[in-house]
Amino acid sequence: MNRYRLAAAVAGLLTVLLLQATVIAPVVAPVAVSLPAVLVGAIALVEGPGSGIAFGFAAGLTADLASDHPAGVLALCWLAVGIACGLLGTGAHSVRRDAAVVALVAAAASVVATVVLALTNSAGATVGAAFTQAVPALAGDALLALGVVPFVRRFLRSDVVRKPAPVPPLLVHGWDRP
Repeated sequence: MNRYRLAAAVAGLLTVLLLQATVIAPVVAPVAVSLPAVLVGAIALVEGPGSGIAFGFAAGLTADLASDHPAGVLALCWLAVGIACGLLGTGAHSVRRDAAVVALVAAAASVVATVVLALTNSAGATVGAAFTQAVPALAGDALLALGVVPFVRRFLRSDVVRKPAPVPPLLVHGWDRP
């Protein structure tokens, strides 16, 4: 990983967590729509499960430490999002298919996180709410994924965040002489 990719990852993580806390969560409350989980899934689709694991764990742990629920719940759930989307993202697929995969995995992670939080007696989390809000969370995650997936694809495949590949020297076979 070069410094440009690291800077982009940190900036993206902080931006998404701020957007989640200030815009998305208040608008869709009490449904657990998660922009960070969608971003983790989109990154994992493009970069694979290794990057998905790393980014998912970092994003989840950052969100956990900034909240009042037990640390590690979102880190493990978003790490699982990175693994699942990374394994399902092999090959070139349509944006709609990739957005559907990300939305399904992110919504499943929301259900699991809410159930775990309910089992740990976190304020406001109930097992019943986890399942009754699963379909609205899926719809919200799908809408977010339709915008996030193509953006992440284009950004991660651009030359701006890629390390330049070394150019091999020209082989002299007499072709370059007049």
